[in-house]
Amino acid sequence: MRSAVTAAVNTAVIHEIFSGIQGEGILVGFRQIFVRFHGCNLTCAFCDTPASRAEAPAQYQQEPFAGSRQWESCPNPITAEQLISMIKRLQLDYTHHSISLTGGEPLLQRAFLDELLPRLHLEEYRTFLETNGVLVEEMDALSVTPHYIAMDMKLPSTTAAATLWEEHTAFLDILARRLSRTDGGFALPDRLQVKLVFAEDSMADIERAAMIISRRRSDIPCILQPVTYCPGGPETPSPATVLEAQRIASRRLTDVRVIPQTHVMLGQR
Repeated sequence: MRSAVTAAVNTAVIHEIFSGIQGEGILVGFRQIFVRFHGCNLTCAFCDTPASRAEAPAQYQQEPFAGSRQWESCPNPITAEQLISMIKRLQLDYTHHSISLTGGEPLLQRAFLDELLPRLHLEEYRTFLETNGVLVEEMDALSVTPHYIAMDMKLPSTTAAATLWEEHTAFLDILARRLSRTDGGFALPDRLQVKLVFAEDSMADIERAAMIISRRRSDIPCILQPVTYCPGGPETPSPATVLEAQRIASRRLTDVRVIPQTHVMLGQR
């Protein structure tokens, strides 16, 4: 099921634009400009952005100065021109590593990305797409490949939802094909990461995910992210379970890192 997004072509419905510290994955600690898109096609039990599945907001919040944590309300939808203008404004205050296109699920608004990504690359901004890794047709049709892609593989043991192994496998095949081309100095292991949010009882799922990844390339970084506690959600893994999860994934993969949500520890958005 997909969340309804009513933006016209070349506009997008978003929640916020702000400057922050990347708290997950291989770019953890880098400063990024975050563009949070509205809409998601999944209902994960551990979701930390439930507003993405609610009714499309009439307004979005933007941070006028990088790191100020002051907010201005602006009307949705937003054009690519408006968004790029705001990105340039935030870049004046701090030289950010890259632009994080996150959500929700950004690929639900692929037509907008088809306009935005080429223009950002023309302006020499590095782009970072965070995706749940199931919208196969949208990813395949995307006109320009972002510089970095963080793909989630949703484990049934943590999402409490339907299994998505076939979709994830097809999605990963598309990424392996598109990112294997060495353009702009990037090779696939430097551009792609696969994130597994896991719980106490996720070991069988981690083994299956590692097998799927390794059949494409064993050196794709695999990020094991212990699920952050949320009431009624899956059980946060114990320290012993975290070590076991890394051991299981490392039997097939050469780059397995345990990285919790560090932005939550820091009290960041």
